[in-house]
Amino acid sequence: MSHHPGYDQKPRSRYAVISGEQPVIDQGDPQDSKWMQAGGDARDRGRMVELISKNLTGSERMMVGLAWFEPGDVHLLHHHPHADEWYYVIDGSALFTVGGELIRGTAGTAMFIPAGVPHRIENDGPGTLHIAWGFDKPELIEVGIIWDE
Repeated sequence: MSHHPGYDQKPRSRYAVISGEQPVIDQGDPQDSKWMQAGGDARDRGRMVELISKNLTGSERMMVGLAWFEPGDVHLLHHHPHADEWYYVIDGSALFTVGGELIRGTAGTAMFIPAGVPHRIENDGPGTLHIAWGFDKPELIEVGIIWDE
């Protein structure tokens, strides 16, 4: 079987990012300087990678990434004073708190979280939770994180 020339090559463009090549941000690691500089808390759990941001792709108005949470992981209650956020559940199941409402998020569930609204993720399911997430700001440092728990 023949392939188009370059088919097996990885993209090398400011418009394309390979998620597996991006550094993993460990939200519970107090040595993770990017997370801590953005206001992270070492009590928090979960891991994430950036896919679209000012730094990676030159985006001026948004940031998009992937996150995953092992069973028992809790992304602590917090809010972002400077940015709207969204979540999309790719795989798994978890209990999401958004603005005081409890939402069972399963594959295909999308959530919008306006700036200032407290939210939390608790992976109370048996498997890893995978989500896509995004902000209307291009870098974590611009979002602001206020911990409510």
